[in-house]
Amino acid sequence: MSTATLTSLAILKVSADHRRDYLDYLWPFILQVLHDHRPEPISGHVVSNYIREGFGLEIPDRTINIVLKRIARRYSIKKEHGVYRIVGDLPDPRLWQKKERAQRHISSVLQGLRRFSTGTINSIDNDHDAIDAICAFLAEFDVSCLRAYLRGTAIPSLEGRHQTDIVLVSDYVRYVQQANPERFDSFLILVQGHMLANALLCPDLQDAPATYRDVTFYFDTPLLVQQLGLDGKPQKDAINALVNLLARLGGRAAAFAHSRDELQRLVQRTAEYFDTPQGRGGIVFEARRRGTTRSDLILIAESIDAELEKVGIKVDSTPPYIEDYQIDEQLFEEILEEKVRYRHNPNAKRHDTNSVRSIYALRANRVVRSLERAKAIFVTSNTGFAQAAWEYDQRFEPSQKVSSVISDFSLANMAWLKAPMGAPQIPTTQLLAFSYAALEPSEEFLDKYMSEIDRLERKGEISVTNHQLLRSSINAIPEIMHLTLGEDRSLTKETIVQTLERVSSEIKQEETDKLLNEQEAHRTTRQALDTQKTQNAELKSNIYWRCRGTATKLARSVSIAFGVLLAISSGVGIGLLNVAWVPAWILICSSVLFASLTLANLIFGTTVSRISEWVQALCLTWLLKREENTLGVTLNEFDTE
Repeated sequence: MSTATLTSLAILKVSADHRRDYLDYLWPFILQVLHDHRPEPISGHVVSNYIREGFGLEIPDRTINIVLKRIARRYSIKKEHGVYRIVGDLPDPRLWQKKERAQRHISSVLQGLRRFSTGTINSIDNDHDAIDAICAFLAEFDVSCLRAYLRGTAIPSLEGRHQTDIVLVSDYVRYVQQANPERFDSFLILVQGHMLANALLCPDLQDAPATYRDVTFYFDTPLLVQQLGLDGKPQKDAINALVNLLARLGGRAAAFAHSRDELQRLVQRTAEYFDTPQGRGGIVFEARRRGTTRSDLILIAESIDAELEKVGIKVDSTPPYIEDYQIDEQLFEEILEEKVRYRHNPNAKRHDTNSVRSIYALRANRVVRSLERAKAIFVTSNTGFAQAAWEYDQRFEPSQKVSSVISDFSLANMAWLKAPMGAPQIPTTQLLAFSYAALEPSEEFLDKYMSEIDRLERKGEISVTNHQLLRSSINAIPEIMHLTLGEDRSLTKETIVQTLERVSSEIKQEETDKLLNEQEAHRTTRQALDTQKTQNAELKSNIYWRCRGTATKLARSVSIAFGVLLAISSGVGIGLLNVAWVPAWILICSSVLFASLTLANLIFGTTVSRISEWVQALCLTWLLKREENTLGVTLNEFDTE
């Protein structure tokens, strides 16, 4: 794959002009194609091919056709006999100038990844392979399981298996986030661009409501584990940011009682095996890294309700079984078994099935055509689970456009698109959460790792002390994951010995006062930088939401005024009002308004509701620009220029 895809993602950015909708991000790309190639005639399919070849983005024909219709109203393009033709000069968007700026970010990221890959099983020695690795990583940030989206990602399909690429890039993201903030910001631009590109995959998104009012989002047990901080700070930050954004958008975050009970049993079981050889897995590793004790885990298990309540996650009773709203649980479990492995926890399958049938019970046979009107939806980090629910819907509930289950990233992406400037941290938290999660070893990998170090100890090839170090050191798993990228076949005596050498070396280095002082100084500087970034993001977020609230009130006032004028006009028209009581200028304004709205509705389908949204967008743009001028801050942080 060429650099075109990454360049195009870097070019995409959020505009401060809130009168535009998501599809307007595509305008400059289509205009560039029309200006450079002047296809005759113009069709969505032809333009889509040019965008794929020139910009490396896979945009559905249907989306292109909608934008072409808009462009034709403004530029020298006419529709004759069902096809568009260019009838004059077209402006040059000059995207290639922006490409040069974007290349600086991309070159920095590619060079850093190539150096970082040295010593792993997936050493990269050219830009082409580095680009493929990053595209494979970004493609994981998709919006599948929503029928409204015509594709899962704008990144063209990649051939072959890329799991080691995903783990490598995740490890690289983790590294640059700690050691090279500027390069991390360059990588973040690609993630932001991809999240914006996802909006281009859904041509119906422009008509979706601006909020999630009356929708309850039920979080899966692994996401609740993350919220408690048991999987690490990046995952906790991601969940908290998502819950806060949903609340801002009028949504409600909750958990089913059976999810809460499963969470409590999981924490209790982890505490029970914490100090035994069976104690392993993400929660145990994170607890050891943070110095959490068995007693701490027991206290967490006893205070789960209070901890969830702190961040606004309510625990709802699991809906009773209602025959009219039931799913075929046996068929669903058959589909589920094809997508998810429940080797160590067969009860989890029953829990997942219960969650899906609970969503069906809450929806009560309602036909769901958009996420904003779904009433209830289950959110999970398990993409296999989400795909199984989607496949079941496809087979047995074809009228549903939104699955009963979606991934947490799909939800975060769609929620962020509603207010990018109101949630500037969402791309960062989602990127880090995914990267750290990808670095968690699978159960199969852990089993083989433990078996291999046990075998080496029995054969006398490593000492008892070294065996204990490889089993319990907080640095051992990250090191072996870095060397093997999670590949079972790379888990050999050589990689284990190399891991042991690195872990032992780190322990010796940490004993020197000089290094400790350097590490503490670096940690302090990094924490100060992170704190400053967080404070800046919170300031800009608060400014956005304050302006949005004011704009909503102004738009509501305008709607009320329109309503009053229309009522007066209608009342006079049918003789319910005495004209002498009403000033002449009000009668004139109301009559003109009534006639204008009637004409606009006939031609464009304009309604008072759409006018209110337009007024709100205008007010919001004006208020934000006023805040920028007054405070001297730039609210739009997604510019690559």
